[in-house]
Amino acid sequence: MPQSSYEATSLDVLVDSRTEMVSTLLAASAPVRDELQAVVDDVAARLNAPVAALNLVRDDAVLFAAATGVTGWIAECGGVPAGWSVCPRVVNPDKPLLVGDLHAESWGPFRPAALYGNIRAYAGVPLRVGGTVVGTLCAFAAAPNAFDERAVAVLEDRGHHAVRLLDR
Repeated sequence: MPQSSYEATSLDVLVDSRTEMVSTLLAASAPVRDELQAVVDDVAARLNAPVAALNLVRDDAVLFAAATGVTGWIAECGGVPAGWSVCPRVVNPDKPLLVGDLHAESWGPFRPAALYGNIRAYAGVPLRVGGTVVGTLCAFAAAPNAFDERAVAVLEDRGHHAVRLLDR
């Protein structure tokens, strides 16, 4: 079976190019921050999600370009270490992800229940700019199994709009 370009490319090269692009996009997103926020707010409303975010994912951190429902120190910091977030699990395989119950998952140094509190369900889709996966558009819900393929369709639709804003 022939290799895809992804399989034939070193992971180091993919991470380095994403990190560079994310840094550029984070700075360039400032003029469209209000429009990105409107996209995130729309996702939260359509999915009845208390938390939604447009994240730019580096190898070391997940940074908010826009978010709703994020509070406390996470909001003040504008992101979290990559190992604490579910979003890199969308970026690295480059495919949508539904997690029915974050409390049943385990990765990194902390159980997700300790990180996400009463948040149980996750839905996220990758965002691609110039052929590089740079982040996610995602939503979180307090009820387990709150999201389905309809949620993925909403995220993908709004994600395409967000990418157009980022790639101006």
